[in-house]
Amino acid sequence: MMNFLPAVTRIYARDPNEPHRASTTLELLFDLVYVIAVSAAAEGFYHRLSEHDLTGFVTFTLAFFILWNAWTSFTWFGSGYDPDDLPYRLSTLLQMFGSLLIAANISQFFEQGLIWIGVAGYAIMRLASCSQWYRVYKQVPDHRQVAKRSMLGLLTLQAMWISWLFLPSSLQTPALFMFIIAELLMPIWARAEQFNNWHPGHLAERYGLLTIIVLGEGILGVSGTIRYLLADPAYSASDILVTGSGLVALLFAIWWLYFSVPFDNILREERRRHDLISFGYGHFFIFASLAGIGSALNLVTDAMDYAVDPSASSTQVTMPYAMGMVMIQLAAFLVTLWLLRRFICRNSHHNILTLVVALAILGGSFYAVVLGLPITYGIWLSVLAPIMMTVKFNHEKAEAQKT
Repeated sequence: MMNFLPAVTRIYARDPNEPHRASTTLELLFDLVYVIAVSAAAEGFYHRLSEHDLTGFVTFTLAFFILWNAWTSFTWFGSGYDPDDLPYRLSTLLQMFGSLLIAANISQFFEQGLIWIGVAGYAIMRLASCSQWYRVYKQVPDHRQVAKRSMLGLLTLQAMWISWLFLPSSLQTPALFMFIIAELLMPIWARAEQFNNWHPGHLAERYGLLTIIVLGEGILGVSGTIRYLLADPAYSASDILVTGSGLVALLFAIWWLYFSVPFDNILREERRRHDLISFGYGHFFIFASLAGIGSALNLVTDAMDYAVDPSASSTQVTMPYAMGMVMIQLAAFLVTLWLLRRFICRNSHHNILTLVVALAILGGSFYAVVLGLPITYGIWLSVLAPIMMTVKFNHEKAEAQKT
């Protein structure tokens, strides 16, 4: 029976230039857990926005950091060492279970904050991760320093979070932000001497796949809007087609813009120490803003409901408010992607005029809705911003290939 199980192999440092390195089915299975976690964060954010509670921006950012940090730890280790043997698969199983506990906490985070189940999820993930770092320490002599520091850092951080549960409530908030800073600094310290042990094509694909998952929240929002319009006799078939197609066009333009940046080639050709920070940490804002767009798109349905009959609507979401929330998240995505491309790609022109024009389009789209333009047409107008940036990026890429 043991012949049917993957063998226990010696762990080794994967070749960062390994050809045809793609995400494994195990990594894809692991990502499914984060579909639930991202959905929980987006739903909580939507409810805060629908109540006009703008503190939801802070709560959402913290909630998203919790799930993103857990996903990042697994992803970067896998890019550098994944042996795909029995101990690694069992470790991934435990990390998936820990991630599900974290996702359960995200569902309650907007009401209760961080509670024991989220801390327990992190503890399980980190113990499983430490078991793999221990294998690196024992079996990869050149990587003992990064393995030792990673184990020490992970165990120390987890002890800090466990102690956080027992702090007085007056100290929990400042400690929370201090611990988050420690979370960000620990990988940089741990990898100070082995910063290049990751595969550029593999990481670009992993981050791209999570981008698709996060965009899925927007698809859910569009689906909800179409179902609402279909059920309400006040809207005609043309209303459904124009509104639904406009929302899909916005998400499609966002997808096209993100994947017009060849992150795999950029990371392969311009591999530098600070890529760990700029690419890895910069994507937090990419993911968070895209999840925020998904949350804000749900407000479109509420705004249309409120416009038809304010007295019967369950929320007081006006069209300018809904449009403003969508444009804020979209602007955050455009700015972050532009900055990320600028910092990691030395060959780009860094044309700030492109970004300024795109933001002006978003501002004009919002102002048009304030003046009375239906939000459907405001969304269609805003689609021009990512389209314009995509055209510019692709033009620069074509020019660079010529030279």
